[in-house]
Amino acid sequence: MLRFALRFLLAVACLAAQNSGQVVIDGRELWNFRAARAGLSPAERASDTQASILHIAGDLRRRVEDVRAVHLDSESILLISRIYVFSVTADDARLEGKTREDLFSERQRITLDAIRRYREARAYKTLLRSVLAGLAALLAAVLCLVLLRYGYRSARVRLRALLGRSRAARQNSLWRAFQGPLRLLIRVSLRTVFLGLSLAVGLAAISFVLGLFPATAGISAAVVAGVYEAFARIGESVVSYLPNLAVLLLVLLATRGLIWAARALARSLESGTVTIQRFHREWAEPTYELIRILLIMFGLVVAFPYLPGGDSPALKGASIFIGVLVSLGSGSAMGNVIAGVILTYMRPFRTGDRVKIADSVGDVIEKTLLITRIRTIKNVEVIVPNSAVLGAHIVNYSANAADRGLIVNTTVTIGYDAPWRKVHELLIAAALKTSYILPEPRPFVFQTSLNDFHVSYEINAFTAEANMMAAIYSELHRNIQEEFNAGGVEIMSPTYLSVRDGNTVTIPQAHRPADYVPPSFRVNTEAGGDPAR
Repeated sequence: MLRFALRFLLAVACLAAQNSGQVVIDGRELWNFRAARAGLSPAERASDTQASILHIAGDLRRRVEDVRAVHLDSESILLISRIYVFSVTADDARLEGKTREDLFSERQRITLDAIRRYREARAYKTLLRSVLAGLAALLAAVLCLVLLRYGYRSARVRLRALLGRSRAARQNSLWRAFQGPLRLLIRVSLRTVFLGLSLAVGLAAISFVLGLFPATAGISAAVVAGVYEAFARIGESVVSYLPNLAVLLLVLLATRGLIWAARALARSLESGTVTIQRFHREWAEPTYELIRILLIMFGLVVAFPYLPGGDSPALKGASIFIGVLVSLGSGSAMGNVIAGVILTYMRPFRTGDRVKIADSVGDVIEKTLLITRIRTIKNVEVIVPNSAVLGAHIVNYSANAADRGLIVNTTVTIGYDAPWRKVHELLIAAALKTSYILPEPRPFVFQTSLNDFHVSYEINAFTAEANMMAAIYSELHRNIQEEFNAGGVEIMSPTYLSVRDGNTVTIPQAHRPADYVPPSFRVNTEAGGDPAR
């Protein structure tokens, strides 16, 4: 099976030569038939001659010395061990520019030398030397590959140290901007050189080993020719692509430089070093992200025609197909992106603000071009698409809290028998005792309505901590209960029904004054009634 495979490969390697009339033995061309003879084409004459030579050379019983030349009027024929080898006609001699006798003698000598070389190459001593030479070549190739890998790693380490050694270079922001592409270019160049040298060493070793053995000598020649042709085409393609590569590098460097300049300006605007009228600091980062995306997209559009295969119909069709898919599947996403851009420059809220969006109340923890994340007071994270945020009512509790204060308010209903001035004092005292309530501006009370059974009092107090609203309201309600119980005022809300017999009151026992008298008992006593009733 192996012998058959080697012969098949050898036949494939020599197929082109046979089609052109070349006589090839062990990968070496003997001569080339140019004229036809007796209905046989040059390729058929070469095939018959090659088969005869291989048959004679492979049969050691055939004596090379048994040579017979037959000269006829129209041609000269060579016979070896009574086997027809080839013939030389007058047309052959005319095309070669020689006499028929000289051409016949030359090809006879070449044939006998080829047979001797064929037999010597297949001798046991020659095969043993070829095996040893092949092993030595493979060992040398492995050693070269190991040395190449070591040199590649050492070069990477040294170049990396050289690029980052200079302190001035590390502190130069422009250098840092171009350091990434430069490192990538150097890394790709080193890897390309390493792979190219490794491939050259491997192919040289394989070609040398195959050339040591007669059965694979043709394959070796074909491999060398194929590799040479491939590298020649690659070299031509690379040389012809150099102008496009230069344009791509210029586009890359220009895009990188513009992104670096935009980033530096955004940092200056964010830190306040550079100010632009009516441009807020929080706009710096999202504006930089938008500009960066636009620059990258513009760079890709400019560089696309200069990419390898950029003008091929297949790549154009693939790009159109991808564009259609993106346009069909990203309608809602683009709507959210546009809404995110609008919200960025509307500035309805900032990260950390306490807001109410639709039915969600909480602190804004993240703003992106697609979504807004809110964490409620119950530590529940709510993700709202920006299109929904833009279409909903937005209540920002933190917008003016730091400068002018946020007013927190709550309403209690007190009966008509309680003096309103005392109710005001108790509510203001409860507000001032509450944490995060500002003493200035001072809390104030509104009497919002006079109801059928009670009066509605609304306490209003200022705070600078909008994110603590839940805790403030809870403590405020607790303090109102404490103050009213200590002041002897009952909270009847919304409507309180009770049968007063002088014993039951709504104020807890611990907060009743020592001289406290129930209202019903006071009424009965003042009217002259029996205190025992």
